[in-house]
Amino acid sequence: MDNIEVLLVNHSELRAELEILAAPFNCAHGVGWDDCVALDRKRLIRDITAFITSVKEHEVQEDEFLREVSVLSEPDARALAALAVGRRSLREILKLFNVIAYNCDGEHVHRVRQLLFRLREELESLLAFEEKILFPLLRGAPRWHALPA
Repeated sequence: MDNIEVLLVNHSELRAELEILAAPFNCAHGVGWDDCVALDRKRLIRDITAFITSVKEHEVQEDEFLREVSVLSEPDARALAALAVGRRSLREILKLFNVIAYNCDGEHVHRVRQLLFRLREELESLLAFEEKILFPLLRGAPRWHALPA
């Protein structure tokens, strides 16, 4: 399995972890102020912490690979800049989600649901960018075939 295939497996794992994190909020719900769910706060915080750790580990692994395959042509430089913007956006929504979810007691969870939707959008946008734009560029890099698997 090559480095990009490992990163793709990691993408699947991140998507699955986000679904685990979102599970308590996926039940039928109302739309008003009294929107409530039964919530295990300790588990929620543990799941958030695990997800944030997974995202950080993925970024470290990806950065190591990017350093190995660094290609500084114009399209690649733009792709790397776009990657940085996407990561920053994901980190910001993760911070906000962490704070709001940490303080959520199961009542008035409509805001948490909204943030989960936004978090899903940010994560999917970043992962789709990597899969459709960045990884094909990296596969075309001159040093690609010389890398160890």
